[in-house]
Amino acid sequence: MKCRLGLMGVLVASVVLSGCLVANPTPAQRLKLSQVPSIPVTMTVDYGPETGQQLDVYAPYFWRPTDARPALVFVHGGGWNGGSRADLDRLFKSELRRGWVVISIDYRLSFAVDWPTPVQDVDRAVRYVRAHAGEFGIDPGKVVTAGHSAGAHLVLAQGLGQGDPRFVAPDLPDELASVSSRPTAIVDMSGPVDLVSWLEDDWEASEYALNLLFGCDPSVFQTLTCPMATVASGSVLDLLDTGDPPMYIAHGASDDVVRLRQPFMLYHRAMFLGMFRTVWLDVVDTGPSDGRGHFPGLGVNLATLDLFLDLAVRGTLR
Repeated sequence: MKCRLGLMGVLVASVVLSGCLVANPTPAQRLKLSQVPSIPVTMTVDYGPETGQQLDVYAPYFWRPTDARPALVFVHGGGWNGGSRADLDRLFKSELRRGWVVISIDYRLSFAVDWPTPVQDVDRAVRYVRAHAGEFGIDPGKVVTAGHSAGAHLVLAQGLGQGDPRFVAPDLPDELASVSSRPTAIVDMSGPVDLVSWLEDDWEASEYALNLLFGCDPSVFQTLTCPMATVASGSVLDLLDTGDPPMYIAHGASDDVVRLRQPFMLYHRAMFLGMFRTVWLDVVDTGPSDGRGHFPGLGVNLATLDLFLDLAVRGTLR
């Protein structure tokens, strides 16, 4: 079934009753650069003791620390070995226009640490945001995680892997260990979900990225030196279950880095499990020239994403 934006009331009723495959948006329903507020970082804080455990807080206009606003925690991409919190995607920064607090985090990269430490960093950051909600002017019950590419893979592991001890740092202080890290919802943009099949997509740097992620020898650029079982241990598909938070999956139809079968594997598994109300899929026609189709933010159906976020934080997607 497809969600049709022209009839908003029908849209809401439809997504409650059935799985949501989002309709391709008209130009008016896509993000415009003029909709991205030019708001600088409001504050930068350390969410952990290690180098690379920092986050930036972007507060919307008329924000006060005493507010209780919904928050979106963004995790950047970069093949697990590059990028930074400065790479906040414009799609997610645009939520500032609606009064959301947007937080962009760093995590330790795979040049320095191995899997699953980056997931533990994401988990720690979510706990920190909740524990300090009163300082950030957010509602601790309305914390959505979002990521792009490798960052999307990390938020999926963190959000779907609740209860998996691999994804929780063993040295958490009591202040954070006592706080839930379960996200209210997850937004996955261009993330790989099955790392074994992703290797078959022939992106030229996939072997190198995975060798670094799992602590294997990266010296031969296009040769996988990790055991396949090790690579499989980083996949998130089998973590999915019916108790997981709602998910919005956005992916470029012409993505040449993470092919389109990756989001469909996750979506089809969710539909098989009966997660019709909670998992939405937005296949974005970005074209091959737009960052190899791997940066679909300007093509996402913004009206539907906004609706998803609003329904998720209200708790009406269950």
